[in-house]
Amino acid sequence: MKLEARESKSGGPRARESAIPVRGENDSLADGLGSCRSLEEFHDLCAPLGLYASGRRFLHLELDIGNRCNLRCIMCYHSLESVRRVKAAYLSPEAFSLVAADALPHAYRFTPSLGNEPLASPHFSSILRIAGGYEVPHVNFNTNGLLLDDEKIDAIVENGVTQVCVSVDGATPSTYNAIRRGGDFHRLVRNVQRLVERRNAAGRALPRVRFDMVMMRRNVREMVDVARLAARLGVQDLNFSHLVCFEGLGMEEESLRLDKELSDLWLERALAEAEKLGLVVQFHPAPFHAGGGKEETAITEAAPYLPRPYCPYPFFHVSMGPGGHVLPCPFSHGEPPCGQVSAETPLEGIWLGEELAVLRRRILSRDPPRMCRRCSFLSNRYPNVAELFATRKN
Repeated sequence: MKLEARESKSGGPRARESAIPVRGENDSLADGLGSCRSLEEFHDLCAPLGLYASGRRFLHLELDIGNRCNLRCIMCYHSLESVRRVKAAYLSPEAFSLVAADALPHAYRFTPSLGNEPLASPHFSSILRIAGGYEVPHVNFNTNGLLLDDEKIDAIVENGVTQVCVSVDGATPSTYNAIRRGGDFHRLVRNVQRLVERRNAAGRALPRVRFDMVMMRRNVREMVDVARLAARLGVQDLNFSHLVCFEGLGMEEESLRLDKELSDLWLERALAEAEKLGLVVQFHPAPFHAGGGKEETAITEAAPYLPRPYCPYPFFHVSMGPGGHVLPCPFSHGEPPCGQVSAETPLEGIWLGEELAVLRRRILSRDPPRMCRRCSFLSNRYPNVAELFATRKN
């Protein structure tokens, strides 16, 4: 079986290299990015990049509706005491309404989670109901699944959620509970079963359920069993990604960059098992052996592995924290925000502002800033570029 990095986002933007303009067209686009005055104008200017597959709805609004999590996973910044001490903050339904009015009429996807646990927010169900009024085609969110209850499951089933992405980093209680500290494997299984049963009882095909697994040395041998667990519970989709190391957690030795043959072996086996079971693998990293062998490369002008644009996210993805802070992209760990949404400062003005325009121009000109050279998204596409696995700040 030939393994390649794969990403499937139904109805959403996807880079198609055959559609990318020649350099002269990119230069013209870069010059125009700073002068856009509306999201409609931005869409028309960037449409020739070939990133948009959903008509006039081209944005993906992904935002945290709270800053808390009920777990302390060993690889997550929520294990840091400095993060645990931060005062709880939740996006109110009123504040969300301001953002929704700007973004959701242009959105093909809405995701009320970015790095924190959305089910910990007391406003989770209210925000889903507000978003439901905009009839966004795709609504999904990431969760550890342990806070699912009947009220939240009803809100999910009844308000247009199309996919629930559940973090499952082990197929056995011992592995899962050791990685997802504070979690309970058996409770997770029961909650997933309840969600699937409630959806089926309502006679609906949606939401689909996906299992997400962070691949690391201590759990990689359970990838096949995660696929089998998914099939047994009625989960339809899978997602695999490499570990992102954050400062202060001491997880660097768990990175599969240090054990490439082990990574490739179990990735191949897991993909074969998923295919046999009829599961859809929406995303998985490129195997190390397909990305230049065992030699670790670096980003250089002489080895321009990056297509143009080498990253599509700043051209369609709106990333926000629970305080209304707009981030450069969903993988911009440790980077300052580009602005804060308020009644006086609309989201559209920040997203079309000069700071993000500069980032987009650098992407088009293959001049990656430091955060791109340490990007966890790109590490899954180019696993032999050592810089992309660098430890990140929270």
